[in-house]
Amino acid sequence: MAPTVTMPDPLTRRRLAALADVNNALCAARCSAQLAGLETGEFLVRELLLTVIVQIDRAAVMARRLA
Repeated sequence: MAPTVTMPDPLTRRRLAALADVNNALCAARCSAQLAGLETGEFLVRELLLTVIVQIDRAAVMARRLA
């Protein structure tokens, strides 16, 4: 007897795809902030970029939890 295959719910698949896009955008923003931090020697700018990276990481964790 062959197993029954059910197609995924389109609404669920669309939501998961949107969350994956958000996660990818957050990863790109994090990478950009890291690269900008490596290019500057100013303390204040680096601290601000570190804060941005922390907030991006928090948002990415929440996006992964929604999936």
